[in-house]
Amino acid sequence: MIPGDASFPLVTVTVLVVDDRSLARRIASRILSEEGYRVLEADGADEALEVLAQSRGRVDLVVIDVVLNDGDGVALGHAIREQWPGRHLLYMSAFPAEAMVHYGMQTLDAPFLAKPFTRSELVAKVEEALERGEGAAPERRRRTRS
Repeated sequence: MIPGDASFPLVTVTVLVVDDRSLARRIASRILSEEGYRVLEADGADEALEVLAQSRGRVDLVVIDVVLNDGDGVALGHAIREQWPGRHLLYMSAFPAEAMVHYGMQTLDAPFLAKPFTRSELVAKVEEALERGEGAAPERRRRTRS
């Protein structure tokens, strides 16, 4: 089977990046876009919920900063799982692991990415997140870079 022919359609995986720091959000979004993912952005919990509601189930993975100006990312993750079961989640933070206990990170069964991250670290964690969590991994292939 040859990628791109009718028997092997390429459908882009959609990732929503939620971070209240625009630079961090843009860096993650750009890396993921360059890797062939379709990327949506939100600057906080409220906007993330709006984007998810408008996307009608087309978001495969939500990358969430744990500490947000308008709420905490863990609570956002719980709300996402309640409203959209099967959404894959990846949490990230620049805070040390000890501080993450305050946000309940120790009880979550979801991948975690420490900031700052490299391109390869982000891509590896996104792929890990898509393979685990509630629901099956999306039956999609992301485009490879030429």
